[in-house]
Amino acid sequence: MNVQVITINGTETTLTAASHMTWTTNGITLRLRPNMTWRATRGNHAGHGDTAQAATDNLLAAETKTAKAAKITSRSTKGQNFTREMRTHLHIGVRTRRFSTKKWTEDGHRDVMQAIADANNRPGSTTAEREAIFQTAFSALCSWEKHILNGRADAGLVAHINQMSPYQFVGLIGQMIDAGISNVGEGEQFFADMARTFYAQAA
Repeated sequence: MNVQVITINGTETTLTAASHMTWTTNGITLRLRPNMTWRATRGNHAGHGDTAQAATDNLLAAETKTAKAAKITSRSTKGQNFTREMRTHLHIGVRTRRFSTKKWTEDGHRDVMQAIADANNRPGSTTAEREAIFQTAFSALCSWEKHILNGRADAGLVAHINQMSPYQFVGLIGQMIDAGISNVGEGEQFFADMARTFYAQAA
């Protein structure tokens, strides 16, 4: 089998044989593997399938998904990017509980903060792109440790934050990033403003 024909975006395309088990077209390399399945690659993306067409379709789907994610990221604030990436990184959903012996090393809040600390202090703990996003939350981490973990902020607010689900907590950190928190002093003011809003809504 020297030639394969596949369809790319509705157009039938003939592949050029590069070797006995490899074909190319439009920057895509298709390889027939020993187990008789196919692998399609282009750049950093790959797709697999039982046929050359299936592998190509899966490759194109992966490229489309990456392009959509990049578009969303370009339209998002730093805090929104952090929130989305952290929830994905720790597999946090709206029903995720803070305390779960099966999921967390300690608890959901601390594991979120540990991921931020690792991104700042342990290069290679995750991807370079994700590390850069998590690093934007370092001042929020320091503020949380000083004012919430150590109970220096308003007691009612501390209790309120401690009752947040991990999903809500990650959103709070994202808000702190977008508020431009760059030190624990600004973090203290953020929590003071948050306390006033909390009590006003509760009244």
